[in-house]
Amino acid sequence: MKHEPKKQAHKKSLDERFSKHPHMYEQMQRIGDMMEEAIANGATADEAESMAIKQINDLGRALLTDWAITKHQQSVHDVKKEVPGVIRNSKKN
Repeated sequence: MKHEPKKQAHKKSLDERFSKHPHMYEQMQRIGDMMEEAIANGATADEAESMAIKQINDLGRALLTDWAITKHQQSVHDVKKEVPGVIRNSKKN
């Protein structure tokens, strides 16, 4: 199937995966804390599920935003390297 993850000899831990994205790691920790607090405060399964879905959607959006920014920066860097002067940082007259 097209979207199946590639099998790796060594699977990275979440700590390894998020080491380059500390703010994402902190967000994952906050999600865990929120879930534990909600359960301790007597949240129903439906309430906990709704909270988890919203938080994970927010995390996914943040991850994709980080990915897009990184790709854009790399593209700009590549173009500047290939054709110096093609991208100017000055205002048009």
